[in-house]
This record gives sequence, C-alpha cells and structure tokens, in this order.
Amino acid sequence: MRADKVMENSSRADLIRQRRSQRSQQHVSSTRQAASRPMPSQPVIVRGSHPTAARPLRNSTQSRVRRQYYYTLGASGAELRLPAIPFLKLDWKMLSGTLVILLGFALYTLLSAPQFKIQGIEVQGIQRLTPGDIDAALEATGESVVQFNLIEAREKLAAAFPELTDIKITVGLPAHVVIQVNERKPVVAWNGSDTSYWIDSQGYILPPRGEAADLMQISGAGELPLLPLPKTETIKDQVNTAQAAVGAANESPVAVWGRQIDPTIVTALLDLRSRIPAESSLVYDTVNGLGWNDTRGWNVFIGKDLSNFDLKLTMYQKIIEQLEQQGNLPSQMVSVEFVNTPFYK
Repeated sequence: MRADKVMENSSRADLIRQRRSQRSQQHVSSTRQAASRPMPSQPVIVRGSHPTAARPLRNSTQSRVRRQYYYTLGASGAELRLPAIPFLKLDWKMLSGTLVILLGFALYTLLSAPQFKIQGIEVQGIQRLTPGDIDAALEATGESVVQFNLIEAREKLAAAFPELTDIKITVGLPAHVVIQVNERKPVVAWNGSDTSYWIDSQGYILPPRGEAADLMQISGAGELPLLPLPKTETIKDQVNTAQAAVGAANESPVAVWGRQIDPTIVTALLDLRSRIPAESSLVYDTVNGLGWNDTRGWNVFIGKDLSNFDLKLTMYQKIIEQLEQQGNLPSQMVSVEFVNTPFYK
C-alpha cells in the first residue's frame, strides 16, 4: 500500500511539471512573436502651460496606397510586376489651373487653326444674286468661325441687298456657314428720266440686276409715289430719314432702294396692262396718275386707281370720236380721271 501511494504521488508530480513546462514554452513563443512585430511610432507630445496646448512635435506620415499591376507572360504562369502607380490627390487650385490651360489652348486653336477659318459660304434661295455677291458684302473669307458675328452679318446683307427677305444664318463647325434667304422677284421696270428701278408685286424698289426682258415696262414722270417713312425715335435716325427723303426727291437710286411705293398702284398697273392694247405702253405721272400711250401720239390718264375704269374708257373713246369729227385731235394728253370734268391738251 505504501509503495502504491508513492508511485501515485510521483506520477502526479510529473504531470504537474509537464503542464508547467508547456505553459513556459507558450509564454516564450508569444513573447518572441510580440518582439518581432514593429512597434508603432508614437508622436512626441510637447505640452504647454495649458492642458489643451499639447500638440505633436512631428506629424505621423500616412502611407499612400499604390496600385500594383501584374502582367502574365504566356502560358507558363510567370508574372511580371509593373511599377506601382500612386494615387494623386488634386486640389481645386491645381484643377482650375489645368482647366485654364486647356481652355486657353482650345481658344488659340479655334482662332488660328486653318480648319476653323471660313473658306466659303453656302447660300440658299438666291436667283439673280450669286454667292460671290454675298461673300463680297460680308467679307468673311479667311475669318475664324468663332469671330463670325451673325447679327452684324444679317445687318450687312439687309443693307446691301434690299431684295433679300427672311435672312437666316447658321454656323457649324469646323467652319461651315449657311445663309438661307428669300429673294424678291421684280415684276415692273419703272423707267424714270435718267434712272431705272425694278419693283416687286408688293411695291418694294429693287436695284436692277441682270436682264429685264420679262418685266412690264412703265415710263414714269416726276417723283416716285413712295410711301412715307416710318417714324423714328433718335436724332441720328431722323437725320438719315431726312437724307433719304432728299435722295428720293432727286431720284437717287441708292436712296430709294428698299423703299416702298403704294402697292395698290402696282396692282393697278398689272391690271391695266391686260386692258389696254398690246402695242401701247404704260405711263405714270405724279399729277395725273396712271395711263398709257396711245399709238396716235398722246397719253391717256385715268388717275391713280382703276375705279370706274369701264366708264372712263367709254368717255375717252367718245371724246376722241368728237375730236376726230372736228379735226382737232389732242397733241399731248387726255385725262378722264374725273368723269365729270375730263380735259385734253
């Protein structure tokens, strides 16, 4: 019994010693692992007189994450590591400066690059005018497309070509300019004493361009029956209006281009042309109005409209019959504008 107890006590002692040895080895290994880890650097703190005045002497540096790229070489499985690309942190100043440089370069390119300079203008809707006439008035060839002023170009065209209406200009990149217009069509050639005017169906006076073989001819004496100019607001406009009125009185061609005569007179002329003999020519007098040239050597006037035209024509024929019977035909004119008081010269 004594021997069994001694053996039991010795086995317990061995078990206790074995457990203590294992604990010692675990403690040593954990101590070695802790010693192998890098110790985090702690900022040195400088404390002032106030507790809140403590501040680090050196700011801890933050590591920048870099992206690494691997390129596989064939099917062998080998990989090539490319240089790491760091993340760049841009502030607003650097970004705005970059934008200014890029915009400046873009503006310089638009102003100086040949592909952005106007080489020609596409014109749609013209008949008697040519693209060369439009280009000469605008003087836009060789100009940068970004410097092309649409409003100024429209004003130049309207001033240079009164026959153009509904002027629309569009600009496209790199240097494409398209002009769409409607061109007035003249129907009457008004031949004054020393100047010829072309007039459309609405009474607008146009500068003669090209041939006028298909226009209705009329011989005008005196001033043109112009409509009054619109009211103006500024002193400069009033001066221009006065100059234009003086030019119209003197039959200056440039002064009356774009002005308008009474459209009812144009309508009456077109109607009168179909009622008189084909060999007769139309005439207009400031005082006596519309009429035609009788082939026997005098003019016939019926006033400024065709009211009571049939009655006036009948009266004119009766007057000529009576004068033929008397052997005293008129040498200058016969006026039946007022049916109650006709007269002849």
